[in-house]
Amino acid sequence: MNRMTRWMKHWQTLPPRNRAGAALCLAALIACIIALAYQIGGLVADIPTPVRTPDPAAVHGRVWNKTQPLLEQADRQAAQALDKHLASIHAFLDERQAGSRAFAEQMLSLRGKWELVKAEIGDNSDYAAFLQEAFDQHVFPMEDLEKAVDTAVRSYLAELESIDDDLLVRLRADLADDELPRLVIPALRSDQALRSHYHELSQRVAHDLRTDLTVVVARELFLWQASNVATDLTLKAGAAIAARLGVSSTILAAGAASTWRTLGVGLVVAIVLDAVVNRIIKAAGYDAEEQIAGRVEETLIALGRTITDGDPEARATLEKLKTMQREDPDAEVRAECAESIRSIEAGTQLYGLRRELSTISAARASLRKETLRRLIHESE
Repeated sequence: MNRMTRWMKHWQTLPPRNRAGAALCLAALIACIIALAYQIGGLVADIPTPVRTPDPAAVHGRVWNKTQPLLEQADRQAAQALDKHLASIHAFLDERQAGSRAFAEQMLSLRGKWELVKAEIGDNSDYAAFLQEAFDQHVFPMEDLEKAVDTAVRSYLAELESIDDDLLVRLRADLADDELPRLVIPALRSDQALRSHYHELSQRVAHDLRTDLTVVVARELFLWQASNVATDLTLKAGAAIAARLGVSSTILAAGAASTWRTLGVGLVVAIVLDAVVNRIIKAAGYDAEEQIAGRVEETLIALGRTITDGDPEARATLEKLKTMQREDPDAEVRAECAESIRSIEAGTQLYGLRRELSTISAARASLRKETLRRLIHESE
């Protein structure tokens, strides 16, 4: 304090010109100090901040962990989609039940009875054609069922495709706030890059796995193959329904090996040859139409179940054949059982579309998981 006081007194004793010069010098000194500080600050700012080098293994592990709940969600979505699209087949058949009463009326009409009499006397081709026309008109033509099944299969497979695309979008969104994965995994730098790299890699993965996954990769081939599965399955489903209603093995063989039109004929013949329906036609009671309509509705419900979930009687028969193959003392019987077992297991009537499409979905899930694993862990 004393030193400051003495300095102020000394300042006051200086001549005015000296004080002005001293002030200018002080101001210049302060300006130099400020400029020097600014220059030093600039030099410090120009020193590059050390960049933290990402650990690729750690980044890969972090991204892979992010994919796990997404893969689980994709599996759930696929299962829900399967239920939804198979339900559309049941919905189609349920809607067509409304025509069963009109079909029954035509069966019991004067013309229907006359055609039945002619069929019992001699040629039954006219009666079969009459019934098929009535069924097509009042219930549904087989082409409509074919379209319903094919649409369900194609729609499900298209949704599997969209589930994969949606997973990729959600993966990118989950990593939006993390810059390191985009630096370490080039495929994550844009939605387009990820989608393109994923689909290209999935083809190589399917080839490497050496399984039926190659069908899953090529979408057009995949859909074509699945449509064939649907057609084959539906034909065999009709044959299985006919078997339960007493159609001969000759008709069954034709129905299983021929066209949708054959399935339609087999289905109508199955209804007519139903012992209950036969009794109703001959009795022609006051409620005959309602009873026949009820049997037609039951047949359509059974057909839907067989198409989507298989034939429980076929599964029961398979188990009996396996027991006979193991236990029958006659070698010839065991050999015949083995042949029948192979024939049944080669078909699709055991478990229906659900098993067929679930197998495809499981293959798709394996491909999805392995493709993402390689994309994340083996990226360059």
